[in-house]
Amino acid sequence: MAKPIEDAPQLDDQGPDAPVDLHAAYREARAKSPVVRNSLGMVIGLRGRQIETIVSDVTRQMESETLMMQGVTSGPMWELRQNSILFSNGDAHRRRRQPLSRTFAFKLMEGMRPRAAQVAAELVTENKAKGEVDFLNDVSANIPARIIADILGIPREDLPYFKGLVEEAVSSLGFFDQTRRAQLEANAVEFGDYVGKLLDDRRKNPRGDFLSEFAAATKEAGEMSEAEIRADVVALIVAGSDTTKNSIAMTLNLLLDHPDQWARLKADPDGMKKGAAAEGLRYEPVALGVPRFSVTPFELDGYEIPANRLVIFSILSACRDPEFYANPDSFDISRTDHPRWHFAFGGGAHRCLGEALARVEIEETLATIAKLAPNTRRTGPPPAMKAAPIRGVDQLHVAFG
Repeated sequence: MAKPIEDAPQLDDQGPDAPVDLHAAYREARAKSPVVRNSLGMVIGLRGRQIETIVSDVTRQMESETLMMQGVTSGPMWELRQNSILFSNGDAHRRRRQPLSRTFAFKLMEGMRPRAAQVAAELVTENKAKGEVDFLNDVSANIPARIIADILGIPREDLPYFKGLVEEAVSSLGFFDQTRRAQLEANAVEFGDYVGKLLDDRRKNPRGDFLSEFAAATKEAGEMSEAEIRADVVALIVAGSDTTKNSIAMTLNLLLDHPDQWARLKADPDGMKKGAAAEGLRYEPVALGVPRFSVTPFELDGYEIPANRLVIFSILSACRDPEFYANPDSFDISRTDHPRWHFAFGGGAHRCLGEALARVEIEETLATIAKLAPNTRRTGPPPAMKAAPIRGVDQLHVAFG
């Protein structure tokens, strides 16, 4: 018989007393129970198998709850959230995901590999003679920005403006500074208008690129409103920018912190790039977890989860789960025990659509640095990852060599 969730151990991973090392906190918690509660009353699932078996009919994606908690129930940010694939469920999610699934398939994204390698080479070459480089902002952030700009057909001269729109949009996804609400609302309008102009151009002048195919696919299906179509593109840009930027930076830092692993990559960049990317995504995933609401009572590893409860399936914990990984606290780019579906990209119906492109960008960037700048070294303090829903690297400075 399932135990009430109130009997699950409590893990205090929030607030000023939060453990600095969340990995250690989750390792200790996993030894006690596959499910814990935190001080905010959230249920946290700690096992990889829980992400593998996310069931959409007993839980649902978070929708507009975080906005409502901040007093936002109307306006541009609200409208964008209401129409977004990222915050939808059921039929709305299916309609919004299908056209993107067709155009962002793994095979199509593999075709971006030469372009990703070229962009990485451009950035390494541009920055190699500068001495100390702000890798996070001048290199890592520009990899997904330039590639998504190329996919969307955005002129290179628009990149600084485009990156500004993306950064503001990312900052509005969670809990934001209330004094900046008007600015974030204005950015939501501006971003939507910018995407709308791109779509209008492709409808009039198709180029055979992603955006042209997406515009044609949504027109053919005839199931999405113009607001949903724009929100889909905005979501694609936002989701594929910040997460990839941080994953590239943290994985490079991990390699530099483990000289034996960096040597393995340098010895065979093309042979080891996939393993290096997969291990970086596992060892320090950017997304902390998969947040879901229970729509009906269900059992989770021996505990009864009531309806209308926030459940976080912890990606951070799953990626160090000894049920899946041998020596899970060891960073090893030769690891062969990654599950078929990497936990870093979530699970269920909302598994990250941009997984294939993100992998290509991370892999080609690491391989390019290993080839063109094998003596790269970190020049500042090691980066820290903030414990937020989407973990951000605070800084990373290197010298290419």
